[in-house]
Amino acid sequence: MDQHAGDTLVARLMRSRMAVGLLSALPIPLFLVRSLLVRDNARENRKDSWQRLRGGYETARYEAVRSVTERYAGDGFVLDIGCSQGILQEGLRYGRYLGVDNCEQSITLARPKCDQWTQFMCADGSTFVANQHPDAVVMNEVIYYLPDPIAAVAHHARYLAPGGVVIISIYARTWFSRRLLRAIAARLELVESSLIRSGHLAWTVAVYRPARN
Repeated sequence: MDQHAGDTLVARLMRSRMAVGLLSALPIPLFLVRSLLVRDNARENRKDSWQRLRGGYETARYEAVRSVTERYAGDGFVLDIGCSQGILQEGLRYGRYLGVDNCEQSITLARPKCDQWTQFMCADGSTFVANQHPDAVVMNEVIYYLPDPIAAVAHHARYLAPGGVVIISIYARTWFSRRLLRAIAARLELVESSLIRSGHLAWTVAVYRPARN
């Protein structure tokens, strides 16, 4: 039996070098594919709540996001928007961690990891406000699914602690991803950015802070 038979459309496309190359070149805006991405996201949550992200091509991305998060908030408060079952939290160094996701099934899987420093909450990641100003807000492969990604990023930037940052991981090889990064850079100050390659896939991990007047 094919181990990938139940995969979502996005998962199948990501495995195909030809599809990845084609999607990288075609100027497809996010609003045309967002409904597909949202449906795929719901199916992933029903199927296994993104267990496939624990290995394979995704490992390098998670290592990169953990590394940059620890540089800015290794002893501080990390707010992980779109945390799913909390894969990023596993192995991450922090003073306090709060993972937020709008899928109750994923949060249920994450909650056994809660302790005095670690919490998970089911809430809308676009508008959520924590009871403490975060040192780092991490948006790891989530902004595609938000109704207004730019507004959501700007919202979280407003609630950062002094010196705090927004860390965004986004799939690099689509036209709409590149446009999103340019739009965010027009509102916030880009602190650093790196390209993470894993096989035929690549992600941009970018760090932003509120623009200085």
